[in-house]
Amino acid sequence: MTGLTYETVARFSQQVGTLYFAAMFLAALFWVLSPKNRKGFDEAAGIPFREMDDGDAPHDAASGLKPELGER
Repeated sequence: MTGLTYETVARFSQQVGTLYFAAMFLAALFWVLSPKNRKGFDEAAGIPFREMDDGDAPHDAASGLKPELGER
């Protein structure tokens, strides 16, 4: 036999998968903590606290209709 059994393939794929996901996690962590991305993340963090204009009224996702101006 060539030594390529189910157990060998399973062990290899588990090890490669673990290394792949660890590398993706570290890449995402580096991207999030990178100082050059700070401005964009700070702007995105403030979006819920911005005041809405009259034209930016939220709409009901279920019906797709925007409420009247006095219904906020």
